[in-house]
Amino acid sequence: MPRNLTTYTKAARIGILDLVKELPDNAPLPPLRQLADQFELHSTTIFRLLHDLEAEGSVWQGPNRRFYPASAQSHTLKGKPICFIGRQIQDWSQLYQEIFEGVTEICTSNGSPLILHSSPTLVQVPVQLEPAIIASEEEQISELKKLLKTIPKGCSGYIFDHLWSDAALDSLPFPRNQCVQLLSGTEKHAKVISPNYAAGAQLIADYVKNRAFNQVYLVESTPEEPLLHQSVGQMEETLATLSTHSLNFYDADEVNELIREIPKHSCFICTEDNTALGLAARLADADRTTVEMVAIQGTGIVTAPHTRLRYDYRRLGRSAASSILHGTAIKQMAPRLVSQHEI
Repeated sequence: MPRNLTTYTKAARIGILDLVKELPDNAPLPPLRQLADQFELHSTTIFRLLHDLEAEGSVWQGPNRRFYPASAQSHTLKGKPICFIGRQIQDWSQLYQEIFEGVTEICTSNGSPLILHSSPTLVQVPVQLEPAIIASEEEQISELKKLLKTIPKGCSGYIFDHLWSDAALDSLPFPRNQCVQLLSGTEKHAKVISPNYAAGAQLIADYVKNRAFNQVYLVESTPEEPLLHQSVGQMEETLATLSTHSLNFYDADEVNELIREIPKHSCFICTEDNTALGLAARLADADRTTVEMVAIQGTGIVTAPHTRLRYDYRRLGRSAASSILHGTAIKQMAPRLVSQHEI
């Protein structure tokens, strides 16, 4: 949100923009103290003004914390590594694998190494189809502080797992413009790149309404997982006018009994791939071919005859890396619904 500018700050803004035009290719702006003396303002005021200009796309703050013309970003970061700070590779879902295929594409084209800096405690998946164990805020703060001590210097930017809490990210020593959080977050300490969850929820709501199911169940799993919590919340809000029921996937007795007794032409809306896989297997075992399922995350694990809400997560990964290396704008991804039925 632009600040109200005084006469001095307006003059400083014009002066800085003039400097940007006059600078040799890829040269930084003068240091804060020099700009403050030149425009007779406090260095804090100059810093805030530069951040406003950064938000507008006129300047860019590099890894060395100096400010440059925005056009210098791609050249300055050529070959500079990107560092991912998050879960261990063995705990990546297919969704995360797809994201990092996209990140790798951009890093390769830029000559930038991709450094994986993993936390063994951020998330643990003891057994497939059982709830994941996510580190508490206190554990995350402690773990992130340890990781920050061993991160190599000179990285172009940092990509963070969506599981990191605001309390943990508050300890980051990096400029916000160098940090991207995947899939969900508050944007207080890092830019967030995410699918368009509202558009996805609306696609499913329209589909459910069009199909006129006898019963609709919203299947929940691991409620403390922020992405799933956000997904379920968005679905509940969007489906508020329809008659839907909640179902906890990990209540095995309730799920099995419901599968046996649920009326024909009913629908389960499943918010996570692994639970969607488990539910699909139970429906197949019970020969409930007239019961349909919609998988929300839908990275391709769940296939026909079930309906999938599909996002292009490779594109999300490409956008995350490109925003760091080239300063491109982050846009929400539009979803598409893959179904054997006409909507």
